[in-house]
Amino acid sequence: MLKRLLPKPANPAVRAEQIRLLFLQNRSVQVLGMITAIVTAITLWKVADHTLLSGWLILMIIAYSMRFVTTILFFRTHISDQMTEIWVRRYIICTFFAGVIWGSLAFLLDPSWPAAYQVVLFVVYTGLIAGAFSANSSVFVAFPSFYLPMVVALMIVMLQMKDEAFNALALLFMIYIALMYISSLKFYNQLTYTLQLRFDNEKLVQELAESNEKLVHLADIDGLTQIYNRRSLDRFLNAEWNRHYRNQKPISFLFIDIDYFKQYNDTYGHEAGDNCLIEISRILKCNAKRASDITARYGGEEFAVIFPETDEAKAFEIAQRMITHLHDSSIEHSTSLVSEYVTMSIGVSTIIPQNPNNSEWLLTSADKALYEAKNSGRNQVVQTSSLEV
Repeated sequence: MLKRLLPKPANPAVRAEQIRLLFLQNRSVQVLGMITAIVTAITLWKVADHTLLSGWLILMIIAYSMRFVTTILFFRTHISDQMTEIWVRRYIICTFFAGVIWGSLAFLLDPSWPAAYQVVLFVVYTGLIAGAFSANSSVFVAFPSFYLPMVVALMIVMLQMKDEAFNALALLFMIYIALMYISSLKFYNQLTYTLQLRFDNEKLVQELAESNEKLVHLADIDGLTQIYNRRSLDRFLNAEWNRHYRNQKPISFLFIDIDYFKQYNDTYGHEAGDNCLIEISRILKCNAKRASDITARYGGEEFAVIFPETDEAKAFEIAQRMITHLHDSSIEHSTSLVSEYVTMSIGVSTIIPQNPNNSEWLLTSADKALYEAKNSGRNQVVQTSSLEV
């Protein structure tokens, strides 16, 4: 039963958001509170002691100024999660101070006051408590830290008057406070639940986005070599072709085939073959260094590289460098008919596109050059000479 009358605990993320909401909701409330204090002092000026009322108003302005400055500093200061609790404690101290000063006003109450002025005091108190409910309930302790000093002071004053009407009014006020407490507790618990649900949903959305990103990555990347696959290559090639058509810049395409790779697999096994493919993909990427260069595994032992805005001479130079780089790696291949090491043949095509959506021509042209390189003895680069298609 007691647990139902206590606020539910919140995790650090929810707690931090509750504190942020507390300060956010109180920026305008503090100004209105100060205005209420001034209007109350003016209203009670005719019936209350001027010196005491003036001193009370000065303290009230100081209290609200402290709360207002604390709120401003909270939003202007970069606050870590550890510091939020310090700031909320500062806020609660200032709020309690304001509640104590509001409560002290009750000691100015005199039964001789005209009924209208007595009503003003009770209306101000009930209004302040109702306003504090919406402004302070996001951090549960902040609400009672404000209204309890007022309620205690008012209860003491009304019970000391030994008047049935005031006693009845005190009882009604206690019932009102109990209802406000229960309402505040429900509001706080519901806010805690809502914020927790929001953070859980945000976490799920983030996890879903990460999962989708991984799926896209898996769909675009070759699982063995971790470079682009054929699906990605086709998409990039078409996009780059159309971009180069608009810009009228040369685009180069390399088609690469590992020489006698079947014999390599048969001799050294598929695990060694996989390692060979991984090493060759690394070599290709080392020579296709620009962010715009696209290296892909076309299938099996075939690779392809797109070199945007690259002319014939540069594309041929890079292809030759790839051949040399692979030779320097000295991957043993005893059953090769062209070398004691693993080699590759490369077909190069460079074109300035003259028609959109015709990227197949570039691939076909490089494929023909690769076919010629293989028929001419392998372990070499053959380049087509067509610049405009």
